[in-house]
Amino acid sequence: MSNNILVIGGTGNIGTPLVGLLKDSAENYKVLARSDESAASLAAQNVPTIRGALGEWSGIETALGGIDTVSLLSSPSPDMPNLHKGLIDRAVSAGVRKIVRLSAEPANDAEGLPMYEDHADADAYLQASGLEYVILRPHYFMQNIVEMHAGYMKNNGMFAQYLGNARIPMVDTRDVARAAFIALTSNEFNGEIYEITGPRAISYYDVAKAFSNALGKDIQYVSMSYEEQKAGLEALGLPDMITTTVMTLFKRWADAGERPATQVFEEMTGQIATDIDVFATDAAQQF
Repeated sequence: MSNNILVIGGTGNIGTPLVGLLKDSAENYKVLARSDESAASLAAQNVPTIRGALGEWSGIETALGGIDTVSLLSSPSPDMPNLHKGLIDRAVSAGVRKIVRLSAEPANDAEGLPMYEDHADADAYLQASGLEYVILRPHYFMQNIVEMHAGYMKNNGMFAQYLGNARIPMVDTRDVARAAFIALTSNEFNGEIYEITGPRAISYYDVAKAFSNALGKDIQYVSMSYEEQKAGLEALGLPDMITTTVMTLFKRWADAGERPATQVFEEMTGQIATDIDVFATDAAQQF
């Protein structure tokens, strides 16, 4: 059976390692490039591309020609459900066989979480489409630690975050990419939703310890209050939908105390999920 793959969302923390895995494989694939600059950057890495963007439907219809499997990932946006539904409709019309959709863990209990209500909506639409599918719902990304806190760790030897002693099974996005690669290139996992986590639930105190060891200096975690964290997000000018979702989700985690890890990554890939100590050692090279 042929398996020509189109990657939508081929940059960023998940898309970049996913494309790397495809590049190192024998799979036939191409990456949707939203701009000439993105297309040129990917082409310089010998990555096959085609120009197009969700919502620009004539280009999408062209890109879907001859495609068997789609990897569907896009940035958070109020338009995301309609964009993904539009892609799914056109995939059906184009004769695409399967979509692997990158959703998010809170979509399994999304009420009161606007961003994840959108994910649940798009997931249900894909399930009802008649296409084969795999839906991946990763937990909170370890990469968020670096994006949010690297500067404070480097310059001040500390970072602040609302979550207290609560423990969540943060996941390395490289592992999410590995699970997506398996889902794209195998039919073993079709027709299911998979929650991807790291190997264990950890607190931000565990994060501080891991980065202290990796950086060779003491890193302190300062537990912020709910009100302080909310004010900080609002000061960044984030859309209300994102602020509401993030704060509601973090409060759920704080109130729960611990969210357990799953063994899904190990079951899908036969590999051990990346631990925070390994991630911190790798991430320290970026400081």
